[in-house]
Amino acid sequence: MTNLVVLTFPDEAKAIQASHKLTELESFGDISIFEKAIIKKGANGEYTSLQSESSDGLRLVSGMALGTLIGAIGGPVGMMIGMLSGTAIGAVVETDYVDFSEDFVNKVSDRLKVGDVAILAEISEDSPAFIDGSITQLGGSIFRSNVDEVYSDYEDDQVKEFDKEIADDRKQFKAAVKEDKERIEKRIEALKEKRRKRIASLKDKATDRKKARIENAISNEQAKVEELKRKLNKLN
Repeated sequence: MTNLVVLTFPDEAKAIQASHKLTELESFGDISIFEKAIIKKGANGEYTSLQSESSDGLRLVSGMALGTLIGAIGGPVGMMIGMLSGTAIGAVVETDYVDFSEDFVNKVSDRLKVGDVAILAEISEDSPAFIDGSITQLGGSIFRSNVDEVYSDYEDDQVKEFDKEIADDRKQFKAAVKEDKERIEKRIEALKEKRRKRIASLKDKATDRKKARIENAISNEQAKVEELKRKLNKLN
């Protein structure tokens, strides 16, 4: 099952440990990480992004750079960051965000206190036990939801097929001998890349449809205004 997983911690150090733990779980074949970001909630409700640059250090990206981060990540995680950070203010009418569940984002926002650090990730997991067992030991809280339930543009047979193939390969990876693990790992990475491209394509198509609907609605309203003007002129 592919879930949006939100892991929250009271400090950066624990969040970084958790991020490394997720990477470790993926290396064991317990989960597959599609997208991952780390954000921190500031005193005024603004968000900054804390991104792992290497095993040696971290890079703090200002809140103003979150738009760049959203563009780089894309997909449900990028959209959730956009809505949390205010990049998608007026989410009901923003074409990129209109089909993303505001209810889910509001729940995430309510859970985040000032100073909290959260890992936002899109993860394929056969069981929540792998992540839950590791994160609770670090003192973090966990909130997850199936991607299909919070992001309607995600519904697609091809994406679901990629998810199934990745889950199947993950099982093979866990049972494989060392010589085969590298081959299976490369296949999983190739499937993940195909999946990313498919989701990007779906987003572009959905955006075009929504823009067309909005443009049509504007055109209809303009026609109504013109009709009212004609009626007003007749009265004069």
